[in-house]
Amino acid sequence: MSIVLNIKDLSKSYGNIKALDNLSLTIEKGDILGLLGPNGSGKTTTLAIILSILKADKGKFEWFEGKYGKNP
Repeated sequence: MSIVLNIKDLSKSYGNIKALDNLSLTIEKGDILGLLGPNGSGKTTTLAIILSILKADKGKFEWFEGKYGKNP
């Protein structure tokens, strides 16, 4: 199957608070995904980074194996 989204070692902090700590995730064509977790677990931060609204402190992501954008 083809990879739709690949996230590798994504990290983001707000001061001393870690919103994401080395998140890695691969979503393939046909996968169905839900982001679940308590308040402050990094769901919105993850979406903001992969939509290029925020910059990650560390790590990278690629949509469609780099064909439509990435975060170096």
